[in-house]
Amino acid sequence: MSELAIDWNHWTGRIRSFFDSTILERGWKYYRDGVVRAIETEGTSVVKARVSGSSSYKVHLDLKAFSKSTCNCPYGAKCKHMAAVLFKVAEQEGYDPKEFRNPKQTSSKTSPKFDLSSKKAVKLPKETDSCEAWVTYFEKQYANSRIYNAFSMEELYMRAWGQLNKLADDWEPAIRGIYDIQVNLYLMKLCNALMQSKSGVYDFFYNAEYFFAKIAKHSRERLHTALWEINVEKAQTKYSAHLKEIGAYLAGFMDAEAFNSQRQWYDLYKLLWSELLNEKNLVTDELTRLRSIVAARRPESYGHEAAVMALAHFDIMSEEDENAWERVTQECSSIVPSDWFGYLKIFLQEEQGERLLKWLRWLGPEVQKDAAHYASDYLFFWQEASRYMDVEGEHRQAMVTLLPASYRDYSSFLFQKKEYKTWADLCLLLNLTPLQISAGELQLVEKADPRLVLPIYHYAAEECIQTKNRDAYREAVKLLKKLAAAYKKLKQTSRFEAYIQYLVQEYSRYRAFQEELQKGKLLP
Repeated sequence: MSELAIDWNHWTGRIRSFFDSTILERGWKYYRDGVVRAIETEGTSVVKARVSGSSSYKVHLDLKAFSKSTCNCPYGAKCKHMAAVLFKVAEQEGYDPKEFRNPKQTSSKTSPKFDLSSKKAVKLPKETDSCEAWVTYFEKQYANSRIYNAFSMEELYMRAWGQLNKLADDWEPAIRGIYDIQVNLYLMKLCNALMQSKSGVYDFFYNAEYFFAKIAKHSRERLHTALWEINVEKAQTKYSAHLKEIGAYLAGFMDAEAFNSQRQWYDLYKLLWSELLNEKNLVTDELTRLRSIVAARRPESYGHEAAVMALAHFDIMSEEDENAWERVTQECSSIVPSDWFGYLKIFLQEEQGERLLKWLRWLGPEVQKDAAHYASDYLFFWQEASRYMDVEGEHRQAMVTLLPASYRDYSSFLFQKKEYKTWADLCLLLNLTPLQISAGELQLVEKADPRLVLPIYHYAAEECIQTKNRDAYREAVKLLKKLAAAYKKLKQTSRFEAYIQYLVQEYSRYRAFQEELQKGKLLP
C-alpha cells in the first residue's frame, strides 16, 4: 500500500461526495466486519480489492478519477463495497477512517470545512425549511452549471447528489427522507435541462441519452431507498405541507420544456404517488388538476398525454382497470408495453391472477407491433401465470403470435413438453440452420428421433451450397457428414448415398463444391 499517493483533503472533500450517508454507514459496517480482502495497488492511484457480502464482489478504485471507479455488484453506482474498501485503505495508509465517514468530526488540520459555495451569505438548507426554500438553495448552487460532454453530466449529478445529501445527515428521518426525494427530483430536472440545452449537438445528445438513463436509474434507486426508510404515516401527518410541495413540483414535470422524457417522468410519478403521496386530500387535488388538463382537449400537447397516463395510474390504484385501458387507448398516440410491465409484476407478486390475465390479453396486440423489443418480458409474465393458472393454451398462442421474436421462449416451452416434432417444424418454418440452433437442443432431438433432424440438415446443406463460395462449401460438407450419421442411425445409409449422387448431378458445375466433397471423403 506504500505506493499510493493519498491527498486526504481530496478524499474527505471530493471522493466522499460520491456517497450518500446511508451507503457510507453500510460500507462502514462491512469495513468493521473485516470482509475487505485481497487489496492490491497499481501505480499511485489504483486500488483493487474483493469484498465478501451476499457474494464476493470485485472493486476497482481510481483515486484520481473516482467517477470511473467500479464494482461488479448489482447496485450500479458508488456502493457500500467501494466505501468499505476506502475505509480499509485509509486505515492501512495511517489515516483515521472515521474522518472519511463523517468529515464534520475532523480536525482543521486534516480536513477542510465543508462549504458548497464561496458565497458565505447563502444559508444552508435547514430541517425546518420548506421544499421551496431547499430548491432555492439548490438553484443558487447548480442552476448555472455547465457541461461539456455527456460524461460530465453524470459526474455533475453524482457530485451534486453527494454534496446535497450530506447536508441532512443529522435531520429527523422522516423530513430527511422528504429532503432526499426533493434533491432527486431537482437533480433529474437539472440534468434533463442540461441535456436539452445540448440537443442541437448530435454526438453529445446521442451519448447523453445513455448517461441520462444511468442517472435516472440511480435516482430511482435513491427514491426507493428513501421511501423504504421513511415513516410514511408520520410524513403524511407531520409534514403534509412538504408533501403537497413535492406533489406540485412533480406536477411541474408535465411541462415538456422542464422534463422532456415522458417515460422517466412516469416512473417517478407512479412511485411517489403509489406510496408517499397516497393521501386522500392530496390525491383528490391531483385528480382535479389532471382532469382539468384532459378536459382542455389538447391531445397534441405533452401535458395532455402525461395527464392521461397519470389518471390511468390512479384508475389502476383503485382497481378500475377497464377505465385505465379505455383512457390510454382513446387518448394516447401510442401504447408502450413496457409502461405497464411494472403493474404486471405487482399483480404477479400479489397473486391477482385475473387482473394479470386481463392486462396480458390487452397488451398482446401492442406487443406484437414491436415484438423484438417486448416479447421476452411479456412472455415471462405468461410463463409465470401458467405456473398457477390453467392458461397453457393462451400462453402457447401468445408465443406463436409473436414469432419469430418469441423463438427462444417457444423453443424452451416445446422442449419442456417434449414436443420435438413441433420444434423441428418450427425450425424449418423460420428457416433456421444448425448454426443458428442450440447444439444441445439439436443433439437431444436427434437422440430422441433422428428422423426429425433430417429436413433441418438437408435444408441447411443446400443453403450453404447455393451461397457459392469455398467456405460455404466446406460448411455444407460438415453438415452432410452429420446428415450421414443420422441416416446411419436409422439404417438408411443407401438413402444418403442416393442423396449425395443427386447433389453431385444437381451442382455438377460447382467445381469447388465437388472438390470439397472429395476432400470430405463423401465421394468415392
